[in-house]
Amino acid sequence: MGVVCKDGIILGTEKIILNKMMISGTDKRVYSTSKSNGMVFNGMVPDGRAVMQRAREETDQYEKNFGIRIPGSVLAERMALHYHSKTIYASYRPIGSAAIFATWDNMKGAQLFMVEPSGQMLQYYGCCSGRGKQLCRNEIEKGKFREVSVQDALPLVAKMLLKSQDEMRDKKMEIELSVLSESTKWQHKILDRATCDRMCKEALEAIENEDEEMN
Repeated sequence: MGVVCKDGIILGTEKIILNKMMISGTDKRVYSTSKSNGMVFNGMVPDGRAVMQRAREETDQYEKNFGIRIPGSVLAERMALHYHSKTIYASYRPIGSAAIFATWDNMKGAQLFMVEPSGQMLQYYGCCSGRGKQLCRNEIEKGKFREVSVQDALPLVAKMLLKSQDEMRDKKMEIELSVLSESTKWQHKILDRATCDRMCKEALEAIENEDEEMN
């Protein structure tokens, strides 16, 4: 999911820990495609990584050809064309992963885009995809995140991600979060594992307290 705040953008995702032997922090879903651009994907992980590599190539080629950072809208349009090209030839299959891009450039500032497997690309103030997306959409609409700072919104986003997976609460989960904001000088920063684990723990406690109050 991605959310536009008063002073930046937050990207986040949650994932189920499938194996007790797995080291925390592996199987990443949040990546930087350049210093000022980041992305998160869901669905088929290998497809998402291939999209990430393609986004990095598009970013590098644009900068080499034109000498400036790629505008966010151009990157999103190029990735949408890449997605769409996989749906129109019999020799390819559609990409099994939706991608959300947080971008910043000198012309239009911070922007949030989502590209779907069909090739549809739209700009959002808040968007999400995958399991539990409807609950997240409802929470984003109620949250008025554009009036909240990134630091204040991070705990709310963590809580939202975990609540969207309520049916999986008996399984171990971890979250990934990243920030593109004024405080990071508009550079995409992926939060370290310790910070994400702390926010995950605090969000689970907040959800449990809410359940106790309701009961």
